[in-house]
Amino acid sequence: MRNLNIFKKLFFSHTTIGLVAIVTFSFIVYVLVGEVLFQRSLDQLSSINMLKKELVETYFFRSQQNLQALSVEDKFLHIHTKLTQHQAATNDHDLSDLYKICKLYNFKNMHLFDAHHHQLFSTDSAQYPEGLMQRIDAAVTAEADRLWIVDASAASDDKQTLLFYYVPIVKEGQRVGMVLVQENFEKVQNILRETTGMGSTGESYIVGDDYKMRSLSRFLPDKPPGAIVVRTDAALNSFQQEPGRGIVTDYRGERALSVYRLVDIADLHWAIISEIDLSEAMAPINSLRNYLIGITLFILLFIVVVTYFVSNAIARPILQLREIIVTLSKGMMPPRHHQITSSDEVGQMAHAIDQLTEGLERTTAFAKEIGGGNFNTTFTTLSEHDTLGMALLRMRDELHSFNERELRVARERAAALMEGQENERRRIIKDLHDGVGQLLTAIRMRVEALEGNAEWKDEVKGHINATIAEVKRISYNVMPQALVDFGLEAALKGLCDTVKKYAAFTIDFRYIKEYDHTLNFEVSTAVFRIAQEGLNNIVKHAAATHVNLHLLDKEDELYLLLEDNGRGFDTAAVQHNAGQGLRNIQERAKLLDGSAEIHSLPGEGTVVEVHIPVV
Repeated sequence: MRNLNIFKKLFFSHTTIGLVAIVTFSFIVYVLVGEVLFQRSLDQLSSINMLKKELVETYFFRSQQNLQALSVEDKFLHIHTKLTQHQAATNDHDLSDLYKICKLYNFKNMHLFDAHHHQLFSTDSAQYPEGLMQRIDAAVTAEADRLWIVDASAASDDKQTLLFYYVPIVKEGQRVGMVLVQENFEKVQNILRETTGMGSTGESYIVGDDYKMRSLSRFLPDKPPGAIVVRTDAALNSFQQEPGRGIVTDYRGERALSVYRLVDIADLHWAIISEIDLSEAMAPINSLRNYLIGITLFILLFIVVVTYFVSNAIARPILQLREIIVTLSKGMMPPRHHQITSSDEVGQMAHAIDQLTEGLERTTAFAKEIGGGNFNTTFTTLSEHDTLGMALLRMRDELHSFNERELRVARERAAALMEGQENERRRIIKDLHDGVGQLLTAIRMRVEALEGNAEWKDEVKGHINATIAEVKRISYNVMPQALVDFGLEAALKGLCDTVKKYAAFTIDFRYIKEYDHTLNFEVSTAVFRIAQEGLNNIVKHAAATHVNLHLLDKEDELYLLLEDNGRGFDTAAVQHNAGQGLRNIQERAKLLDGSAEIHSLPGEGTVVEVHIPVV
């Protein structure tokens, strides 16, 4: 700390105190609130477990009451008597009541037996499992004259839950038969399947005292209940008469929050367990942790910011002046964003340095502007004795004059080059017309005068005519006579007609004249060359089927639109590598103080827009 400046000492001391305070407070809040949230999750799961326990118990209690009422009414004794006396059971109205009873009270099947276990009647055509009667007898031996609930799941061949109500048929104090009513366990399953308030990993299930599941598993729905062994701490504690709750490892091997207790149903040794994965149960606590971390970081950031500004406000004036003086001593421009507003010696020094820095910045900015070619920028000298400022003003004026001379020379050079090209074209046309054209005409006349094979003569004349036509086409491309004799519109129309003969696309040519004036031959020639260059590019590269060539002759400018529906191209890709044709179009427009804009996208054709001012 001894070697740190005043700003760092203030900053580090205040930040350390704030960090210790906020981290301690956040830890205490996390521990206290986390415990509350954890207990709340257990309380909610316990409420769900208790509710499902009561619903299951109520369901079985009502089923027992209904069967008890039927027994008291001697309903089963009446049917038993008819069956043992061999009365017509198949047409008996009382037997049909058994089916109605099953449907009314949601029983799955009903079986009537005599005192010797001979089946008298059954609502199910399938045979009951092997060993079922032995389990029934073993269960009810102690009190054979009362209603029992018998868990016969161990006798199920397919390991499904089998639950029967044993109802004795008593006549004059003696048991003369019995009724086995098979419970439809789906109703109980529906109660357990409801997972409201248990998230995406919560479930409630029933486990027998053989530690095998009685209800379907939410996570193993295709596996029969009897095939799932639940030898977890929750199941073990439940059958040791120790209801409780806590964190356990469930039957899947996952860590879970668990609440467990025995089901209070006579004759059944079942436990109901409600669980939810620990990861989901702890999600609110983890969210709290992340929230506290975020709040801690935010407050810490706030403390850092406040500490920074407070420390900076104390140490800034001295440190800023030191930095400014060091920067100036190295010949660099110091920053001017300091805020030293005091009226003492430090403030007076800062004000003087500000004035010097402001002058140097304006001088630097002016030098950058004129160095970038902006010769219209203005500059105010620091005083009439500002030597550097006056020298920069003189340099700006000289550079401006030099730049104008360079532009004028470049334009004259380009114009001379174009003029030379046009003169060369005129010479070539004259040579083709006066030389090659007349020779070809003379040859054709001599061939006609020759005697001999007419077919051979026609073939030679055909070649000569084709050669003459090609010479005319070349002459027209080089310099159409129509441009000299009839003007730009006729020359462009002739150009379109010529292109149509050897191109695979149609051309929509329109010349709209809004103002009646005579165009300069230089302008007409440039526009014709631009259109000619554009059509040649379309023929070579576009693969188009339709082209629009529109020319709008206005009072102050010529507007040319050349549009095709060809393959197009990426203008950004060719921006720095444009072809000679595109450069020619842009250069010709620029020479006449105009502009040429080229718009294109791959697969969407190309549009060329040219603006030429008319003086």
